[in-house]
Amino acid sequence: MGGLPMAPPARAAALLAWLGLRSASGALPRGARFSVPLHRQRVAVMGASNIVSQKSVYFGLVSLGFPSAQNFTVVFDTGSAHLVVPSVQCFSEACLAHRRYDVAASPSAVDIDHDGSRIGPGASRDQMTVSFGTGEITGVFAQDRLCLSTAEPLEGYQADANCVDVRVVAATEMSEEPFASFSFDGVLGLSLASLALTPEFSVFGMLADRGHLSHPSFGVFLGQDDDEVSEISFGGHNPEKLMEELAWAPVFDPEQGHWLVQITSVRLGDRTLDFCSDGQCRAVVDSGTSVLAVPAAVADDLATQLEDGLRDPPRGALGAQGVDCRQAEGLPLHFEVNGFTISLGPGDYTRQALQLEEDGSTSPARFAPEPVPGESEPPARSCWPTLMPIEFPEPLGPKLFIWGEPVLRKYYTVYDWRDKRIGFGLAAHAGPPAGPPAGVEAPPRAPVMPLLF
Repeated sequence: MGGLPMAPPARAAALLAWLGLRSASGALPRGARFSVPLHRQRVAVMGASNIVSQKSVYFGLVSLGFPSAQNFTVVFDTGSAHLVVPSVQCFSEACLAHRRYDVAASPSAVDIDHDGSRIGPGASRDQMTVSFGTGEITGVFAQDRLCLSTAEPLEGYQADANCVDVRVVAATEMSEEPFASFSFDGVLGLSLASLALTPEFSVFGMLADRGHLSHPSFGVFLGQDDDEVSEISFGGHNPEKLMEELAWAPVFDPEQGHWLVQITSVRLGDRTLDFCSDGQCRAVVDSGTSVLAVPAAVADDLATQLEDGLRDPPRGALGAQGVDCRQAEGLPLHFEVNGFTISLGPGDYTRQALQLEEDGSTSPARFAPEPVPGESEPPARSCWPTLMPIEFPEPLGPKLFIWGEPVLRKYYTVYDWRDKRIGFGLAAHAGPPAGPPAGVEAPPRAPVMPLLF
């Protein structure tokens, strides 16, 4: 059948329409956005006097290799830069407790040095040691195809948007703490590319460079409990997980490679603390940390002030252990950032202390605060602030905070790779809010941020 010849754009449009790749509006496809479900694991940690606390991690599924694939669970960690999985060459307790990566079993894998050059049989190899907050790994390098396991199958032009060729750190040594305690296999770093040994080690950098994503950003949603599915969204954020518009803060000194924001002031209730008045306070937004970490110089004073106003939940607000600390009462903690406020209520920054009994069971540990002379003795409580004191030298420290799970569970966070900024918005949880609403008020050793469990 005859007809007028089509101009190149029309020919392209017709081909896309025939392939089923044109959207309903007729616009060309913009790329993919997909999510990876995250599973939460909590591990009991023994402290002094048989007091038990819990650390938690969130991890999802990935695969290495093409066409045959090896599956691994990894923590998606905004505080580090590399993809690390245990190697079949590692025989420590921590490695043997997990799935191990076999380069020889992957048709698409190549043994390399850190610069990407191939390794010949029997040749010496580069190694790297990555230090985390409570442990470290040493590993060698490979290049392979990585695929992220999506919540829904990707089809059409999006089919391979979740896969990319990257450089991998195959761990030949892993410290027992913390890796033997948790069920995840490895770590997938999502820091900015400048923190990686080379850009080819940056998983998200390589995904963004391919141009298959709708937007070069990702969003993190952490559920309030085990019944609520957590997720990380690639190619843009998931608006269904937000209760409000995002408030944005520029990344401070992005050349350092950290998702770092500047804190202009810290308030406890209505009182502004002097600690950040010199403009030197910063916060790393870290999805691999389960606590709120604060500079050691102010940790004791801040914890004391928070404890002085803290009360267990009202009678009737019960959890599995008899106390639901999400409903604790006390002073809110506010961080001023770029004209808006990140606020944590006592239900966000406290956890329950548990007492280990002789039969191995646990029960709420009750502590009576120090009485104030001339005042009635306050009631004993089992909800306590989970502040971790940290010390970092310049340029990150000494006034460095790490915003881990307490912040990321309350706020949906978006990490904009292109514009070097971080978005914050109250997370849309399926259940009731955690505690009183505080809201938003308007080859050598590689330098990495610690993964603090």
